[in-house]
Amino acid sequence: MQTLTVGLMADPGLPDKVAHSLAEELPRTLSEHSGPDVSWEVEVDQETLPLTADGEIPLLDHADRLRDEHGWDYVVYLTDLPRSYDGDPLLCEVSSASAAAMISLPGLGAGRFARKICRLLVALLRSIWDGTESYLEPEAVHQALGRMAVRRVTPEGDSSYILLPGRINRVRLLIGMVLSNRPGRLLPALASSVAAAAATGAFGIFYTSIWNMADALPAPRLALISVVVTGALSGWLIFHNSLWSRPRDADAPWRAVADNASTVITVWLSVALMYVILWSVLFLVGLAVIEAGYLQTQLGRPVSVLDYVQLSWLASSLGTLAGALGSNFDSDEAIREATYSRREHQRRQLADTYDD
Repeated sequence: MQTLTVGLMADPGLPDKVAHSLAEELPRTLSEHSGPDVSWEVEVDQETLPLTADGEIPLLDHADRLRDEHGWDYVVYLTDLPRSYDGDPLLCEVSSASAAAMISLPGLGAGRFARKICRLLVALLRSIWDGTESYLEPEAVHQALGRMAVRRVTPEGDSSYILLPGRINRVRLLIGMVLSNRPGRLLPALASSVAAAAATGAFGIFYTSIWNMADALPAPRLALISVVVTGALSGWLIFHNSLWSRPRDADAPWRAVADNASTVITVWLSVALMYVILWSVLFLVGLAVIEAGYLQTQLGRPVSVLDYVQLSWLASSLGTLAGALGSNFDSDEAIREATYSRREHQRRQLADTYDD
């Protein structure tokens, strides 16, 4: 029986998690498509390749070395770096001569990464193993990925690119970019901002004028205030930390739009998460500190838990707005690193897309 080994390499973060998930499922799936005379092994390696000056991962330049060093038959690289070619998002590239393939996860959108990539890798590896390009035709790839529109190009040599044309795929790419950024990672980098927000919000809990103001504001008005303050803090973080990206690719102007849209969504989701955590803390503090009878005397009517909800709601908005002041003491570089995946941060540094 012939044993073939697939070496999986992945960028840190989401790609690394997907790679370890594939290590269990991929050998079984490949065996189902290759017959009983072939067995498959999958090895996950922690090595990553450095970016080139153009912000690309030169897998094909290192494929032969990697296969020789590790004893692999095929090498597959998973990255969270969004890529494009010929004006469309680039999902993957495959080379039969190098027995290598690279897949960009953001192009797959959100959810079921391991399942989609497993089916896609079956098509890619079969095309290398059998030397049959039919596995790379749009119909075959479309069947592997579901309803995603794809097209294949072969710019030079034996390398083939699988592209994702159309606006729907660009929206899917944007979702994948935000997911790769993992918005929650930004909160630890905003320590000073969170501290300022908590201090100001706590002040609101103890200030009786805030109690009466919260009682006078209807829920839609409080919701509007929440949207405004989270948007204001998000905008300040983007401006103050130079997160806005300047257009660099004249052939794909939508890339700058996608880069900036992913930044706005990532930062706003992080701020919104901070807002929710702040509200939860202030709500518990309000329940513990403000006695219901005393609150009733101040408001001049019977009170319920909804009054504590509204009070902490307004106090959270005030605290979030004050968080912009605290963010001045947070490290710009730490915020940049936490906003993006490591690869995307490196690419922006190399391309000098940070708007300093």
